[in-house]
Amino acid sequence: MPINSESSSYLCDLVDRILLGDSRELIKKIPNQSIDCIFTDPPYGLGKKAIKNDDNLDIFYELLPEFFRVLKEDRFFITFFSTKNLPLLFENNPFTYFWQFILYCPEGSVRSPIGFTKFMSCFLFKKGKARLVSWKTDIFKDTPGKMVEPDEGFINHPTPKPKHFIKEILKMVTRELDIVLDPFLGSGSTAVACKQLNRRYIGFEIDPEYYRLAVKRTDKISNPLIPLAD
Repeated sequence: MPINSESSSYLCDLVDRILLGDSRELIKKIPNQSIDCIFTDPPYGLGKKAIKNDDNLDIFYELLPEFFRVLKEDRFFITFFSTKNLPLLFENNPFTYFWQFILYCPEGSVRSPIGFTKFMSCFLFKKGKARLVSWKTDIFKDTPGKMVEPDEGFINHPTPKPKHFIKEILKMVTRELDIVLDPFLGSGSTAVACKQLNRRYIGFEIDPEYYRLAVKRTDKISNPLIPLAD
């Protein structure tokens, strides 16, 4: 679906919304090269019971071509990924690797082959000749407690990502009013970060409970944005 007046109008209907459903179907509604940034935390194929479709990486691989289709030229795709399955991230990946971010988790208690893991990996890929908006760093520190946001309290999700981390990266790769897509929105951290930074967002979430959590979190933020231009 190329960008034209009809598809542009349809895109306006999706922006600043969280949609409940399967990202494989919902992403088909997004026109070609209409997204300024993709930032997500997909199923890693680790078999976590609380995360739907986490049995393998089939959905991730299925969506990679769609991510490439909807992302504008010279823009960034950012994704968390499992250290255990890291080599698989680069298989049949249409994007070009750019850099890696580390989220240091002092209170991390996830078992790994070496004991306990104290960090999470987040990878920055580019389409075309993407350039950073600003420079910062590549190591950040997690929030004080597991599943806790200092200004929100407990986040009822098995793997919520801290919005301060997402915000810092978004400031490096996007500008105000850019449209950010998160096709695996989870607890809603990407949408919350976008709203606080005056970025547009489109979020997909398949689990009704996490969908309601994400909507609840974004609804608490009173930050009206400038209407999207036709």
